[in-house]
Amino acid sequence: MARNNVLRWLDGRGWLVLSGGGANLSDIRAQALSRGAADGGVAYVSLSGQTSDAEKVLADMEDLGAPPGYLVDILSEDDQTIQSILADAGMVVIEGSGTVDDLRSSLIGAAADGIQVAYQNGAIVLAEGRAAVVFGAWVLRDSGDVTSGLEWLENALIVLGITSVAQSVEAQSVLLLQPDALAVGIGAGSALALGPDGEVETWGEQQVTIALGKDYGR
Repeated sequence: MARNNVLRWLDGRGWLVLSGGGANLSDIRAQALSRGAADGGVAYVSLSGQTSDAEKVLADMEDLGAPPGYLVDILSEDDQTIQSILADAGMVVIEGSGTVDDLRSSLIGAAADGIQVAYQNGAIVLAEGRAAVVFGAWVLRDSGDVTSGLEWLENALIVLGITSVAQSVEAQSVLLLQPDALAVGIGAGSALALGPDGEVETWGEQQVTIALGKDYGR
């Protein structure tokens, strides 16, 4: 795991960018593109059921100067194809208009494996909106229950759309159940960017806050 003093995240040569969605999407996408070092095109993943959602992201990225991109259908392609296509990407953009439950169930498995290979080879992984939530160790489901996530951000719960995670009832309830965890709040128009050499940056509106469980780090 890469780390700074508080956060620990998956080792790799790429960047993990967790975007809160909302405003400033183009600004955050442009900053993500500026960190790109890996060869390969941009893979766009959308689970909304509307290819137009991913196509809008693709068009915006191309306007920002992104290399050639392609849509990845992780709902209908076979696992081997999904993993291979994503593993070859120089950047992966996961559009977050699906539900948290659908995003989690669809990404776990072949898609996550392929994205991880790309990331370890230097790709930028940009998870937007609800897609960012899935990269925590814990995921607050649409039902309000808590389940496991991809755990790229170790022992963390990611909460969107708030300016103070310490004041989030949902986050505090999880920290009571998981006192050795931490909660990361990412506001709309903001992003948390984690680099290969321990870099921790806040982009956009920079509304990123952290709350620690009482046993965190022990």
